[in-house]
Amino acid sequence: MLIKRLLIAVSICLALLIILTIFTYSQFKENQRENQRYERYISAKIAQSLSNLLTAVLISDETLHKFMESGEKEMLPDQATTLCYDFQSIGTEYQELLQTSQSLKKVNYIQTNNITANTAKDIHFFLSRQLIGNGVLGDCTPAKSTITLNEEQFDKIKSIYEISKQWSAIAKNLVPGSTLNGVENVKWDLVVNDKVWVQLIEEYSAYAHDSGMTGINQFLN
Repeated sequence: MLIKRLLIAVSICLALLIILTIFTYSQFKENQRENQRYERYISAKIAQSLSNLLTAVLISDETLHKFMESGEKEMLPDQATTLCYDFQSIGTEYQELLQTSQSLKKVNYIQTNNITANTAKDIHFFLSRQLIGNGVLGDCTPAKSTITLNEEQFDKIKSIYEISKQWSAIAKNLVPGSTLNGVENVKWDLVVNDKVWVQLIEEYSAYAHDSGMTGINQFLN
């Protein structure tokens, strides 16, 4: 009788152990699937921000190149508006990438900074308020006519162009598939997994530090 009870107890324990094992394994697989979904979400978010950032960098550089090459001090309304929106995008997307890299502990806080984003926002505000002349800070609504730059504004545009050229060179070097029409033929999973986006942040931060950019009222003043 005692043996029979022991066998029943052992059977119950084994059954409970099997159930617990199955439950634990199921939870593990569910957590694994959840982690994979989260990783795909983060990767897609990084890829989109990086694509938007690189596109804005290249278009703004090309727009400034055409303006400077013309040798004129008159800027077309669509040129000013394009630059205004692009530098707004650069500031937003760079800050998004920087915050993501910091939250994921992918970068060294000492070696990276938000000067690039702040500089892009400063340029955006300069273009909207002082160049286009809109009353609302940050408003990129096109001017009604061609914009004639004074000497101070022209000098600031030249300085902005120098910054833009460096940002563009870094982008093209790290992501060769970058084009004015977006980023083509790029395997984003490799770009994200190979930490290219992190290297981009580090190189932009290094350039901001080495060039003496402050990001605070450098252009809007």
